Amino acid sequence: MPITLYYQTGWDRCQFHGCPKGEGSWRDVPFEDVPGKPEWKQLKLEADGAEFVVCDMEKKDWDNPPDWYGKPNYLIEESGSYSLRGGQLRRVRSSRVLIVTDLDHTLVGHERDPENHHLEEFRATWLGEFVMNGSALAYSTGRNRDMALDVAEERGLPRPDLLICGVGTEVYAVPSHLPTMGWWEAARGSLELVPEWKEKMINGFNRKAAEEILTASFPRFEVRGTPENDPYRIPTAYQMDDSFEASKLTLKEVLGPSYQVISSGHGEWKLIDVCPAEAGKLKAMQFAMTTLKFGPSETLACGDSGNDELMYRCSGARAVMVANALPELVQALSAAVKPAGAELVRGTVFETVHGSTVLFSSNEV
Repeated sequence: MPITLYYQTGWDRCQFHGCPKGEGSWRDVPFEDVPGKPEWKQLKLEADGAEFVVCDMEKKDWDNPPDWYGKPNYLIEESGSYSLRGGQLRRVRSSRVLIVTDLDHTLVGHERDPENHHLEEFRATWLGEFVMNGSALAYSTGRNRDMALDVAEERGLPRPDLLICGVGTEVYAVPSHLPTMGWWEAARGSLELVPEWKEKMINGFNRKAAEEILTASFPRFEVRGTPENDPYRIPTAYQMDDSFEASKLTLKEVLGPSYQVISSGHGEWKLIDVCPAEAGKLKAMQFAMTTLKFGPSETLACGDSGNDELMYRCSGARAVMVANALPELVQALSAAVKPAGAELVRGTVFETVHGSTVLFSSNEV
């Protein structure tokens, strides 16, 4: 059985220097480029194990295991696919997955994970075990495009396949030729809305007319954002009072079926987005599944707030609700749990009436 070894490196050319299991001497095998995966090299060995290091073609620079590895050489003990990056040798998973994840307080921690420990764990696992097996990644955030790129740069997020912004109103394809890390620099001047998605947003959505309705008849919905930064939604904020739910319902009725009203947040202010009926994180996730060719059972949604709740309604999909999820999301999923009335407990998995399977994580982000 063969070994496939993927290697992330800045070297233009490099080689495996090692001894495949069953052979009595060390030999050199050059790596080849991985099509569409800059920074990655690959090779195949007809062996069911190997002891090795990696070096440049002149054998002047060497990639030896770090001290914590505990051995002088890297060791693969059985056949399969493996990745080596930053001194970490990992087995590549056999099953692919599409991860659609919110950013703030889900993938990206703030006060609960200021040192990025959870993010570091995700990055190492994603790049080491999934990025080379056909898996795909989509960030789905309430941030606009520029703000999403800001947090990607600030926290060092791996390159996604799709960037979903504005609570599911903007979908951008991120070119695969961009580097795995540092992709945000080139993306700032090159990302364009996916044409098929843009057409969905334009159909029946009149941003100017909706904003005029808000301004004239619903002054408690404080309009924020601009058409330039938020072309297919109107972000608003509502200072909470006893009439909030009734006001939101009336707004929906006045706007009509071409629009939807999405709320999120907890505390004195609620964030309310007025969007096209075809927008939202669920429909954007379903668009990602179709575009990237993943079925529901291969898809994992992750979130923490009310604007993520729609993703948990995808029948057949799996999902994670982080331990620090806002009460609005916990309440929504408590109302949807099967069997009805079951208590949601951190660290356990439950089914929903929508047909999704959800892990209520024990980890806060």
